Amino acid sequence: MSQVSSFDIFDTLLTRLVIEPTEIFKICGDRALQFGWLNFSAETFRSLRINAERRSRFFYEDAEVRLDEIYREIGNTLEISAEIIDKLKHLELTVEAEYLVAIPQGYQLIAQVRRSHPHVLFLSDMYLPANFLEERLRYFGFWQDGDCLYVSSNLRKSKGDGKLFLQVIKELGLQPHELTHTGNNLSSDVDKPKSLGIQAIHFNDANPNRYESILQKYVHDTNGITSLWAGISRYTRLHKASQTPKESIISDIAASVAAPILTAYTIWILQQAKARQLVRIYFLARDGEILLQIAKELAPKIYPELELRYLYVSRQALRMPGVTQINQAFWEWMFDDTDVFTVASLLKRMCLDQQVAQPIFEALGYPCDRWQQNLARPERLALRAKLEQHQPLHQLVLQVAEQKREVLKAYLQQEKMLDGKAFGLVDVGWRGSLQISLENAFEIFGTRNPVGFYFALDKPTGGLKHKGEVLAFFFNLNNSLGHRYYLDSRYVSAMEVFCAGCEGTTLDYALQLDGRVTPVLKHQANQPALDWGLKSFQMTVLAFVRHLVERSPVDFPLTTSPKLLRDALDHVFLTFSNSPTQQEAEVFQDCPFFDDPNELYHYYWAMPLRLSHVLKYAACQSEIFVRHRNAWGEASLQISSPLIKKIFSIAIAQRKFLKQCKKMLT
Repeated sequence: MSQVSSFDIFDTLLTRLVIEPTEIFKICGDRALQFGWLNFSAETFRSLRINAERRSRFFYEDAEVRLDEIYREIGNTLEISAEIIDKLKHLELTVEAEYLVAIPQGYQLIAQVRRSHPHVLFLSDMYLPANFLEERLRYFGFWQDGDCLYVSSNLRKSKGDGKLFLQVIKELGLQPHELTHTGNNLSSDVDKPKSLGIQAIHFNDANPNRYESILQKYVHDTNGITSLWAGISRYTRLHKASQTPKESIISDIAASVAAPILTAYTIWILQQAKARQLVRIYFLARDGEILLQIAKELAPKIYPELELRYLYVSRQALRMPGVTQINQAFWEWMFDDTDVFTVASLLKRMCLDQQVAQPIFEALGYPCDRWQQNLARPERLALRAKLEQHQPLHQLVLQVAEQKREVLKAYLQQEKMLDGKAFGLVDVGWRGSLQISLENAFEIFGTRNPVGFYFALDKPTGGLKHKGEVLAFFFNLNNSLGHRYYLDSRYVSAMEVFCAGCEGTTLDYALQLDGRVTPVLKHQANQPALDWGLKSFQMTVLAFVRHLVERSPVDFPLTTSPKLLRDALDHVFLTFSNSPTQQEAEVFQDCPFFDDPNELYHYYWAMPLRLSHVLKYAACQSEIFVRHRNAWGEASLQISSPLIKKIFSIAIAQRKFLKQCKKMLT
């Protein structure tokens, strides 16, 4: 006889849009309360439903019960009419049907076995009726005439104790080795059939990954939202067809880590824009590129009247037009402490032509042949001290700033930013410097100030303050609110990666003959990020958002403040950041990270540690052990040599010991 194949149903062929099956009971409780069938909370109904199933099992030898028996026990507890009990039972079936979705890989698994045997078997340890399960399998295209269904509650036998498998073998007259079973549960779908001589295949793609399991833990704190979002994450990654192992991991991180964080942030932005009745929102390049695409999917459900626009800006493009005086803030920006700082990069920031700048810098002791030299910190301070006293340079900078400001004004007018209507700016963070630069220009142009929306916000440097309102999703150190009391560098680097754009950075603006103003980009394409896999990353994030919009049942409207999810999202992020897997670390090994505002160079987010760096760190000769200040340390360690992994903990202990000794001596 040819090989016969059987399949588990739940999380093998079908799965729910919520991670934990008991969430279905809570949703039923919510609806029953709205219908006036119950007079207690949905959580109470969930507990009642769970306990009724447990108590019903006491009365059956093999502990397999049916939905009718469970609701008979609920009726006994509540002592309400049989009509209401019947309505509650049918409500559960309705909700189950709404929340069930097909697993794409399931079609491939079944198509493969049907080539050798036309009929398949479906086995399920389940309280739901067999006719309901068959109808769902037919609905999703898994069932064909001639297939057979074996349900534990109907037969009072389960896969878990092996009796359901023995029933199938006996009924079909098979030898154990002639049956191959596929399922997601390692115990009941793999170990148990193998112990009976049945071949077994473990299919666990639909089992929650570690990030989805974390979201599920916060289900009670978020009124069930994180269970749905975890389910949407699972649904998204199951539907992403990846060509390579690298692309698969990129998609998994996009669906399970980045997408929930970016989606929650964008929902909050739209909710706040609606509350303030803003006419339009500008998403600032390049961090705003993916956020704008997310907002376009969500806005019709939250604030359809809002106009969404993209504004080509950057620190480089806005800082100089916003300069009206040479002050402390100006020098803080010019000497922003990037890993590589040269005279050439300084001139780029000042927008100074080489021929104009050459006599000034040569007179100060910086000939052209030194302009590409990376200046050490003392050299940077010395150069800054000289330039702060150089009045001719100050005048030159102010003249350039005035010229840049006129072109910027034309660009902002073209983008309707100066029409006096209420608008907002979206930027990830971290000190709102772009908003300050724009506000400096607005003060001169004579228009209203914006509302700034940030993921997280620290206080501006150089003693500056925002003139318009600034709001932050995760934390705002300007008003001491949120989930951090310090600027968390882990989020800074990760959000830069999550929100990377596909185009090059904006350097300047060009006035065309027809009066239009076009942005001048460093490159037309952000090729290093595209080569890494940025498009696949973005497509997965957007797939998550679309699934959330299209698949979310009526039980989860987008009206709850997503700040309710911050604890859960933070836990997911810190798990990713602090304990990446080896595969995750390897995938981000060639993910580019741009440190310089003019993108004169880039590093990689995770780079193997060098022995010299670790030794200098251990000897307190360096403040960082990674190869650049924005590197992902935990991932860098994961992909480092076995020697460095072995001595790293010793280096940390050595550093701690030396610092303690120094403290005692001083």
